[in-house]
Amino acid sequence: MKRVVLAAAFSAMAISASQASAATFSINFCPGDSTCPTGISEASLTFDEILAGGDINDYNVTATIVGNATSPMYIDEINFKIDGASTPGGYEFKPTLTSAPGGGTPWSVYYDNVSGNAASCTVDVGSAEAVCAQSTGFGTLANGTNTWVFLVDLADSFGALGAGNNVNLRAQFLNANGGNAGILSPGGGRLQTTGNVQTTGNVPEPASLLLLGSGLALAARRLRRS
Repeated sequence: MKRVVLAAAFSAMAISASQASAATFSINFCPGDSTCPTGISEASLTFDEILAGGDINDYNVTATIVGNATSPMYIDEINFKIDGASTPGGYEFKPTLTSAPGGGTPWSVYYDNVSGNAASCTVDVGSAEAVCAQSTGFGTLANGTNTWVFLVDLADSFGALGAGNNVNLRAQFLNANGGNAGILSPGGGRLQTTGNVQTTGNVPEPASLLLLGSGLALAARRLRRS
């Protein structure tokens, strides 16, 4: 019976230790910014911390652009920039797209900046300090909700990303003929904490491991005294 109680205690604390809070930070630039094209009601960035794997500065970065029938016809390019994260040295590896709109597929990722130039976001430019995604053809229809999810591993030397970090989102819009229909270029803004989510199966944090060890020691001591 005593062994069953000890096993149950170990199991409960192990489950607790495997649960950690993953931080989420976000910012939305539209419709408030003057560069938001007509009909664009959201242009946001969300940084979801990834705790699994034991590495630091791993994030899923989601860019979301929501438009309606009055928006420019297509979204051809997007980029995000994190102040202080140089390219390529500020990243452990080039960010990859794990999800992108069906329109414009495949989307290619570069270290470059979006601009009104048709050649923007087509090659790696070391001094760009931004991560951009370029579509095939004219891109995806802006009328609706479009999301891009990047897997991002910032260099360990970057420090901790969090509320207050300055980031920016840019996007190139095209008309029905493929001509430039506007550039979203808000100039940046500071991330805000948007909540914490409970994740399971992650590497326990040091504090959790300490609590787990203390709990097991206490359970064993009580078992010996019984």
